Amino acid sequence: MPAFPDTLGNGQRGLRGDFAGGGTYFIPAADSEPDRNTYRAFAYDLAPTGAVNDLVVLGGSATRTIRLKSVILSGSATAATNVGVYIFRRTAGYTGGTPTNITRTPADTDDPPATASLVHYAAGGATAGAGTMMDGCRLNLAPAANGSIDRPMLQYTWQNDKAGVLRGVTQFFGIGLNGATMPAGGRLDVSLTWTEE
Repeated sequence: MPAFPDTLGNGQRGLRGDFAGGGTYFIPAADSEPDRNTYRAFAYDLAPTGAVNDLVVLGGSATRTIRLKSVILSGSATAATNVGVYIFRRTAGYTGGTPTNITRTPADTDDPPATASLVHYAAGGATAGAGTMMDGCRLNLAPAANGSIDRPMLQYTWQNDKAGVLRGVTQFFGIGLNGATMPAGGRLDVSLTWTEE
């Protein structure tokens, strides 16, 4: 797909055309293959205990703007059940807990190393700062022997909507259970895609 020119002069890309009766129209181009540096990460087999707050945390960058493109969830438990998984925008840092870095992989080997931080917490997560719920879903968990039968995707910018944006190191997206407890034998897998510019 060719790169569309910035025909409006305001950073928006697309095609400009003319109506038969005069006037113009503008067709915005979908952000399906952006020119931005893109990164992916997969945190798997997470087994939090106790009240689970923000389990996986994507943190902002001091040098780039971070745009969250998608979060894909899956998991299992001893018996079939379901849990609510939520994304919070946090405007303050975290206290307590023991964070473990998650490997961040560029989608293109020509992209520079990621600058966004990405960690998970082995227990119920750290104490989060102020924030608001941005998105969420209900995740069905099947017994591990059956494999995951549910894989909800929280996806942004695919319909010309705006991604969640992190500006600076004091902004975060936290993914967790909002204080609920994982069921017996519960495991979570979290896949993230984001861009940096």
